[in-house]
Amino acid sequence: MLEYAQGVINVLEKDIFDKLDQERMINSSNREEAFKVLFDTDMAEIAAKEDKLENILEQDMQNLKDILSGMLKETQPELFCFLFLKFDALNLKIILKERSDIFFSYSLVPFNRMKLSLEGKANLQNEHVEELVKASLSNKGSVDERVDKAYLESKLKIAKKIKGFPLRITKFEIDVINLKNMIKEKKDFLKGGNLSRSDLLKVLGKKKGMISRGLERFLEAFDLSLIINRFQANKDESELEKGLERFLAETVLRKEREGGGMEKVMGFFFRKVNSHSNIRLIFFQKDSGIPIEEIKNNLLPI
Repeated sequence: MLEYAQGVINVLEKDIFDKLDQERMINSSNREEAFKVLFDTDMAEIAAKEDKLENILEQDMQNLKDILSGMLKETQPELFCFLFLKFDALNLKIILKERSDIFFSYSLVPFNRMKLSLEGKANLQNEHVEELVKASLSNKGSVDERVDKAYLESKLKIAKKIKGFPLRITKFEIDVINLKNMIKEKKDFLKGGNLSRSDLLKVLGKKKGMISRGLERFLEAFDLSLIINRFQANKDESELEKGLERFLAETVLRKEREGGGMEKVMGFFFRKVNSHSNIRLIFFQKDSGIPIEEIKNNLLPI
């Protein structure tokens, strides 16, 4: 069913921003030289017409959405929603925080339509985004906490319909947010992950008892214990966030190397999103002059 998508991605990924492009960009002498690297990637056509980095990345994401929509919307609509729902969650946070200076144009539902829907003036026309908004408005806590919880609950429902690797990665995401909340001593605990509250308390050393062999394999495979130990040593929340984000990305890319169709689509999506994050960091380094090593430590897998 996903053979066509896999074939298209095999062609597209030949020009995608990769580790070699990233290294060239890091080692470039200034912003102008870093910008030239884009002309050796699939962003060349956009960069030839646009010199603002954010506009280039926004257009590239819109192109990605259009490509995946063409491949998935008819045969795998749930997978398409699974990948792009995060941008609706981010837009919802922006609206609830009463901001509109920046938003994500490549969400499932247009930003202005979501804004009008919250004013009772439009329908969202997407059941998953409707669930996201409804749950966010009924949840308790800060805007970030309410939307994050609603996002993962909505994503879990989609993943259960798809099954396979999307369900597996969503369970990991729930484990990660539960782990993060417990490290920060928050009481929120989201159901649907791999690990129970009891398991996570054992991982954090806050509860005595034997750790199951299944949990040991989980920790060994994805180095969560290393991330936890680092955080407990230096209490750096930004390092914790980055470590957990990297953990999820590496999980997807590792599975992509092992699998086929669906994993190929997810891996391509993650490479795109992560490369944009890395490009922003590298350009920030060129503008600020902070040490290159600090940037390297914060780059995501691509």
